[in-house]
Amino acid sequence: MAEDEDFAKGFLRGFQEGLQDAWDEIIKLSTKGYTSRELQIMAKTKKSMLSRQVDAKAEELERRVGKKLFAPESAGSNLRPSAVELLPGWSYVVREERPERSFAMFSKLLSEGGTGLCISRTHPDLLKQKYEFEAQSLWLTKTEKSQGKKSAKSFEYVSPNNLARLASVVREFLSRNENGAVIVEGLEYLHTQNDFKSVLKFIQLINEQVVLDKGYLLVPLDKATMDTREFSLVEREMSQVI
Repeated sequence: MAEDEDFAKGFLRGFQEGLQDAWDEIIKLSTKGYTSRELQIMAKTKKSMLSRQVDAKAEELERRVGKKLFAPESAGSNLRPSAVELLPGWSYVVREERPERSFAMFSKLLSEGGTGLCISRTHPDLLKQKYEFEAQSLWLTKTEKSQGKKSAKSFEYVSPNNLARLASVVREFLSRNENGAVIVEGLEYLHTQNDFKSVLKFIQLINEQVVLDKGYLLVPLDKATMDTREFSLVEREMSQVI
């Protein structure tokens, strides 16, 4: 009985703390002059990140007690890609050296009726041939547009320095397409061409649009190509890391 009572008290205490934190966050945001639309986007973004916060808290508790408390399948970051259910309004960092899993998931979303937008450092025609998908494509390159034949071009050239243009295309794409799926292959390249704060802001902007329009965002990323702190900041903006 004492054990049941301790469990009930602990559960109620955690429930109370969770509600308190949620209302404190709402109060804090409402005093900063945001519009109702901005508040809606931020609230949906934070809601989509709850699973990661729960996983982080679970890991913290396990470190404190010095033993495993939760089954491995409860941790979102340990799920195998084949077992991941991609949810509308969610964004995903896919840890991998080459974007094999990311494009497999992207292709699967399109095969299930989704519409795709591929932003890539790799030439779009090569990606479409390799992974067998059809999607609107943006090629991150500084190549002059005049070098390509307009009649044969199946994609748009965008400079990696033009983050505003990239964000605008993503916003327009998601607002027009139900079940819109966006993949960004080449975030490391964007990082080499811009300062990190600008790249992080770009990720924040498109992630908020994904939440608002219930789309999907996939970002393949090799941890070895980025500073540890910067990599962690990108991960924190996403709904899930796989």
